[in-house]
Amino acid sequence: MRRTAEFDAFGPYIYEVRTVADLPRLYRDAGIDPAAHRLVLKVPRTIERRHADPDMHLYDFLLAVDDTAVTVLRRRDDWYDRAYLPGTQIVAIEDSVALLDGRLILRAASGAATEVTYNAVDPAPMRRMIRLIRELYLPPRTTPPAPREPVTLGREDVALVTAYELLLDAEPGLRLLGATGREVVGSAFGRQVRGLPLLRPVTLHAAISLADDRELHLLHRRERLTRGGTKVHSIARTVLPRAGITGVRTRPHDAYPAVTIVTLSSEDAALDVPLRAGPATEALLAAL
Repeated sequence: MRRTAEFDAFGPYIYEVRTVADLPRLYRDAGIDPAAHRLVLKVPRTIERRHADPDMHLYDFLLAVDDTAVTVLRRRDDWYDRAYLPGTQIVAIEDSVALLDGRLILRAASGAATEVTYNAVDPAPMRRMIRLIRELYLPPRTTPPAPREPVTLGREDVALVTAYELLLDAEPGLRLLGATGREVVGSAFGRQVRGLPLLRPVTLHAAISLADDRELHLLHRRERLTRGGTKVHSIARTVLPRAGITGVRTRPHDAYPAVTIVTLSSEDAALDVPLRAGPATEALLAAL
Protein backbone atom coordinates (compact mmCIF):
# COMPACT_ATOMS: atom_id res chain seq x y z
CA MET A 1 0.00 0.00 0.00
CA ARG A 2 1.16 3.51 -0.81
CA ARG A 3 2.29 5.43 2.27
CA THR A 4 1.79 9.10 3.09
CA ALA A 5 2.59 11.10 6.22
CA GLU A 6 -1.10 11.97 6.62
CA PHE A 7 -2.11 8.32 6.43
CA ASP A 8 0.67 7.18 8.78
CA ALA A 9 -0.50 9.67 11.44
CA PHE A 10 -4.21 8.93 11.02
CA GLY A 11 -6.13 7.77 14.08
CA PRO A 12 -8.99 8.85 16.34
CA TYR A 13 -7.13 11.81 17.84
CA ILE A 14 -7.68 15.51 17.18
CA TYR A 15 -4.39 17.18 16.29
CA GLU A 16 -3.22 20.77 16.49
CA VAL A 17 -1.98 22.13 13.16
CA ARG A 18 1.06 24.36 13.56
CA THR A 19 2.32 24.74 9.97
CA VAL A 20 0.81 24.87 6.50
CA ALA A 21 2.57 21.59 5.73
CA ASP A 22 0.57 19.91 8.52
CA LEU A 23 -2.77 20.90 6.98
CA PRO A 24 -4.78 18.01 5.52
CA ARG A 25 -4.34 18.13 1.74
CA LEU A 26 -8.08 18.76 1.22
CA TYR A 27 -7.83 22.11 3.01
CA ARG A 28 -4.45 23.39 1.83
CA ASP A 29 -5.97 25.85 -0.64
CA ALA A 30 -8.47 27.27 1.90
CA GLY A 31 -6.24 30.18 2.90
CA ILE A 32 -5.80 29.03 6.51
CA ASP A 33 -2.38 29.96 7.85
CA PRO A 34 -1.84 28.39 11.29
CA ALA A 35 0.72 31.07 12.13
CA ALA A 36 -2.01 33.73 11.86
CA HIS A 37 -4.43 31.87 14.17
CA ARG A 38 -4.53 31.23 17.88
CA LEU A 39 -5.39 27.56 17.34
CA VAL A 40 -6.04 25.29 14.36
CA LEU A 41 -7.35 21.76 14.84
CA LYS A 42 -7.87 18.95 12.34
CA VAL A 43 -10.63 16.51 13.26
CA PRO A 44 -10.37 13.00 11.77
CA ARG A 45 -13.11 10.99 10.16
CA THR A 46 -14.84 8.66 12.61
CA ILE A 47 -13.75 5.47 10.86
CA GLU A 48 -11.47 2.68 11.96
CA ARG A 49 -7.96 2.81 10.61
CA ARG A 50 -8.39 -0.55 8.87
CA HIS A 51 -11.08 1.07 6.73
CA ALA A 52 -8.84 4.00 5.74
CA ASP A 53 -6.39 4.26 2.86
CA PRO A 54 -3.86 6.89 1.71
CA ASP A 55 -6.06 8.07 -1.17
CA MET A 56 -8.93 9.09 1.13
CA HIS A 57 -9.46 12.51 2.63
CA LEU A 58 -8.98 11.52 6.25
CA TYR A 59 -10.10 14.66 8.09
CA ASP A 60 -13.74 15.71 8.27
CA PHE A 61 -13.17 19.14 9.82
CA LEU A 62 -10.62 21.90 10.12
CA LEU A 63 -11.29 24.43 12.91
CA ALA A 64 -9.36 27.69 13.08
CA VAL A 65 -9.82 30.50 15.59
CA ASP A 66 -8.11 33.88 15.38
CA ASP A 67 -8.60 37.06 17.41
CA THR A 68 -12.11 37.80 16.10
CA ALA A 69 -13.76 34.73 14.60
CA VAL A 70 -13.79 30.97 14.20
CA THR A 71 -13.72 29.28 10.79
CA VAL A 72 -15.05 25.73 10.33
CA LEU A 73 -14.25 23.78 7.16
CA ARG A 74 -16.32 20.63 6.71
CA ARG A 75 -15.52 17.89 4.22
CA ARG A 76 -18.14 17.21 1.56
CA ASP A 77 -16.82 14.16 -0.32
CA ASP A 78 -13.82 15.59 -2.22
CA TRP A 79 -14.53 19.24 -1.39
CA TYR A 80 -15.53 21.25 1.67
CA ASP A 81 -17.86 23.97 2.77
CA ARG A 82 -16.96 26.88 5.03
CA ALA A 83 -18.64 28.51 8.00
CA TYR A 84 -17.26 31.80 9.28
CA LEU A 85 -18.54 32.88 12.70
CA PRO A 86 -17.45 36.21 14.19
CA GLY A 87 -17.36 36.05 17.97
CA THR A 88 -19.98 38.81 18.22
CA GLN A 89 -22.46 36.61 16.31
CA ILE A 90 -22.10 33.45 18.46
CA VAL A 91 -25.16 33.05 20.68
CA ALA A 92 -24.75 29.49 21.98
CA ILE A 93 -22.09 26.79 22.24
CA GLU A 94 -23.31 23.24 22.86
CA ASP A 95 -20.77 20.51 23.54
CA SER A 96 -21.78 16.97 24.44
CA VAL A 97 -20.08 13.60 24.79
CA ALA A 98 -21.85 10.23 24.83
CA LEU A 99 -19.14 7.64 25.48
CA LEU A 100 -16.75 8.40 22.55
CA ASP A 101 -19.32 10.28 20.46
CA GLY A 102 -18.46 13.98 20.68
CA ARG A 103 -20.63 16.73 19.22
CA LEU A 104 -20.00 20.49 19.14
CA ILE A 105 -22.71 22.86 17.88
CA LEU A 106 -22.02 26.56 17.36
CA ARG A 107 -25.20 28.65 17.01
CA ALA A 108 -25.16 32.05 15.34
CA ALA A 109 -27.51 35.00 15.77
CA SER A 110 -28.74 34.38 12.21
CA GLY A 111 -30.22 31.06 13.34
CA ALA A 112 -27.58 28.98 11.54
CA ALA A 113 -26.04 26.05 13.43
CA THR A 114 -22.61 24.62 12.65
CA GLU A 115 -22.10 21.06 13.93
CA VAL A 116 -18.76 19.32 14.42
CA THR A 117 -18.67 15.62 15.27
CA TYR A 118 -15.53 14.15 16.81
CA ASN A 119 -14.10 11.14 18.61
CA ALA A 120 -13.93 12.01 22.31
CA VAL A 121 -11.13 9.58 23.17
CA ASP A 122 -9.11 12.73 24.01
CA PRO A 123 -11.42 15.76 24.36
CA ALA A 124 -8.73 18.15 25.62
CA PRO A 125 -8.00 19.83 22.23
CA MET A 126 -11.71 20.48 21.65
CA ARG A 127 -12.11 21.92 25.16
CA ARG A 128 -9.21 24.26 24.46
CA MET A 129 -10.87 25.31 21.20
CA ILE A 130 -14.16 25.99 22.99
CA ARG A 131 -12.36 28.13 25.55
CA LEU A 132 -10.77 30.24 22.81
CA ILE A 133 -14.10 30.59 21.00
CA ARG A 134 -15.67 31.88 24.22
CA GLU A 135 -12.86 34.40 24.60
CA LEU A 136 -13.99 35.94 21.29
CA TYR A 137 -17.04 37.42 23.03
CA LEU A 138 -16.25 37.31 26.74
CA PRO A 139 -15.86 40.72 28.42
CA PRO A 140 -13.50 40.97 31.39
CA ARG A 141 -14.81 39.25 34.51
CA THR A 142 -16.19 41.66 37.09
CA THR A 143 -17.64 39.22 39.61
CA PRO A 144 -15.47 37.65 42.33
CA PRO A 145 -15.39 33.87 42.87
CA ALA A 146 -18.75 32.66 44.17
CA PRO A 147 -19.28 30.45 47.23
CA ARG A 148 -19.54 26.84 46.10
CA GLU A 149 -22.94 25.30 46.77
CA PRO A 150 -23.32 21.52 46.92
CA VAL A 151 -25.55 19.72 44.43
CA THR A 152 -27.09 16.35 45.19
CA LEU A 153 -28.80 14.31 42.51
CA GLY A 154 -29.76 10.66 42.29
CA ARG A 155 -27.34 7.78 41.90
CA GLU A 156 -27.95 7.75 38.14
CA ASP A 157 -26.65 11.32 37.81
CA VAL A 158 -23.38 11.19 39.73
CA ALA A 159 -21.55 11.96 36.47
CA LEU A 160 -23.54 15.18 36.12
CA VAL A 161 -22.59 16.25 39.66
CA THR A 162 -18.94 15.49 38.85
CA ALA A 163 -19.21 17.68 35.74
CA TYR A 164 -20.60 20.46 37.96
CA GLU A 165 -17.65 20.21 40.35
CA LEU A 166 -15.13 20.23 37.50
CA LEU A 167 -16.83 23.23 35.93
CA LEU A 168 -16.58 25.20 39.18
CA ASP A 169 -12.91 24.28 39.44
CA ALA A 170 -12.36 25.83 36.02
CA GLU A 171 -14.87 28.69 36.37
CA PRO A 172 -14.93 29.78 40.05
CA GLY A 173 -16.96 32.89 39.25
CA LEU A 174 -20.05 30.88 38.37
CA ARG A 175 -22.88 30.66 40.89
CA LEU A 176 -25.48 27.95 41.09
CA LEU A 177 -28.96 28.94 39.96
CA GLY A 178 -30.68 25.60 40.44
CA ALA A 179 -30.57 21.85 39.98
CA THR A 180 -33.35 19.38 39.24
CA GLY A 181 -33.17 15.60 39.32
CA ARG A 182 -34.51 13.27 36.69
CA GLU A 183 -38.22 12.60 36.75
CA VAL A 184 -40.71 10.47 34.82
CA VAL A 185 -43.14 12.96 33.31
CA GLY A 186 -45.40 10.71 31.26
CA SER A 187 -45.65 7.81 28.85
CA ALA A 188 -44.85 7.59 25.17
CA PHE A 189 -48.26 5.94 24.76
CA GLY A 190 -50.31 8.58 26.54
CA ARG A 191 -51.91 8.65 29.97
CA GLN A 192 -51.06 6.22 32.73
CA VAL A 193 -53.62 3.49 33.40
CA ARG A 194 -54.39 3.50 37.11
CA GLY A 195 -52.62 0.70 38.98
CA LEU A 196 -50.38 -0.26 36.05
CA PRO A 197 -46.79 0.85 35.42
CA LEU A 198 -46.12 3.32 32.65
CA LEU A 199 -45.40 1.80 29.25
CA ARG A 200 -42.26 3.31 27.73
CA PRO A 201 -41.98 6.05 30.35
CA VAL A 202 -40.80 9.48 29.27
CA THR A 203 -38.02 10.85 31.48
CA LEU A 204 -37.04 14.48 31.86
CA HIS A 205 -33.39 14.26 32.77
CA ALA A 206 -31.48 16.09 35.46
CA ALA A 207 -30.15 19.56 34.77
CA ILE A 208 -27.96 22.11 36.54
CA SER A 209 -27.90 25.82 35.70
CA LEU A 210 -25.16 28.29 36.60
CA ALA A 211 -24.38 31.87 35.66
CA ASP A 212 -22.15 34.85 36.20
CA ASP A 213 -22.48 38.38 34.82
CA ARG A 214 -21.18 37.21 31.42
CA GLU A 215 -22.64 33.79 30.59
CA LEU A 216 -25.32 31.23 31.33
CA HIS A 217 -24.12 27.61 31.65
CA LEU A 218 -26.48 24.62 31.47
CA LEU A 219 -25.29 21.13 32.38
CA HIS A 220 -27.56 18.40 31.10
CA ARG A 221 -27.84 15.24 29.03
CA ARG A 222 -27.60 15.39 25.25
CA GLU A 223 -31.22 14.20 25.00
CA ARG A 224 -33.14 16.02 27.69
CA LEU A 225 -36.31 13.97 27.21
CA THR A 226 -36.01 10.24 26.52
CA ARG A 227 -38.47 7.39 26.06
CA GLY A 228 -38.04 3.95 27.55
CA GLY A 229 -35.53 2.65 30.06
CA THR A 230 -32.30 2.91 28.07
CA LYS A 231 -29.38 4.09 30.20
CA VAL A 232 -28.12 7.58 29.44
CA HIS A 233 -24.36 8.16 29.46
CA SER A 234 -24.02 11.57 27.84
CA ILE A 235 -22.81 14.77 29.47
CA ALA A 236 -23.59 18.08 27.79
CA ARG A 237 -22.85 21.73 28.46
CA THR A 238 -24.60 24.60 26.75
CA VAL A 239 -23.06 28.07 27.13
CA LEU A 240 -24.88 31.27 26.18
CA PRO A 241 -23.39 34.78 26.36
CA ARG A 242 -25.82 36.83 28.42
CA ALA A 243 -25.38 39.88 26.21
CA GLY A 244 -26.76 37.90 23.28
CA ILE A 245 -30.00 36.81 24.99
CA THR A 246 -32.63 39.22 23.72
CA GLY A 247 -35.79 37.42 24.82
CA VAL A 248 -37.06 34.79 27.23
CA ARG A 249 -40.47 33.14 27.12
CA THR A 250 -42.06 30.04 28.61
CA ARG A 251 -44.83 27.65 27.66
CA PRO A 252 -46.00 24.25 28.89
CA HIS A 253 -44.86 21.21 26.93
CA ASP A 254 -47.50 20.09 24.44
CA ALA A 255 -47.65 16.52 25.81
CA TYR A 256 -46.22 16.68 29.33
CA PRO A 257 -47.75 19.40 31.55
CA ALA A 258 -45.09 18.96 34.25
CA VAL A 259 -42.47 20.20 31.77
CA THR A 260 -41.92 23.88 31.02
CA ILE A 261 -40.25 24.88 27.76
CA VAL A 262 -38.02 27.91 28.29
CA THR A 263 -37.15 29.56 24.97
CA LEU A 264 -34.03 31.73 24.93
CA SER A 265 -33.98 34.05 21.91
CA SER A 266 -31.11 35.89 20.24
CA GLU A 267 -32.03 37.86 17.12
CA ASP A 268 -33.10 35.11 14.64
CA ALA A 269 -31.95 32.21 16.81
CA ALA A 270 -33.97 30.42 19.47
CA LEU A 271 -33.04 27.62 21.86
CA ASP A 272 -35.75 25.55 23.59
CA VAL A 273 -34.83 24.20 27.03
CA PRO A 274 -37.22 21.71 28.68
CA LEU A 275 -37.18 22.07 32.47
CA ARG A 276 -39.23 20.88 35.41
CA ALA A 277 -41.65 23.57 36.55
CA GLY A 278 -40.62 24.68 40.02
CA PRO A 279 -38.13 26.72 42.06
CA ALA A 280 -35.06 25.85 39.98
CA THR A 281 -36.73 27.06 36.80
CA GLU A 282 -38.02 30.16 38.54
CA ALA A 283 -34.50 30.96 39.74
CA LEU A 284 -33.19 30.62 36.20
CA LEU A 285 -35.86 32.95 34.85
CA ALA A 286 -35.21 35.46 37.63
CA ALA A 287 -31.50 35.48 36.81
CA LEU A 288 -32.28 36.26 33.18
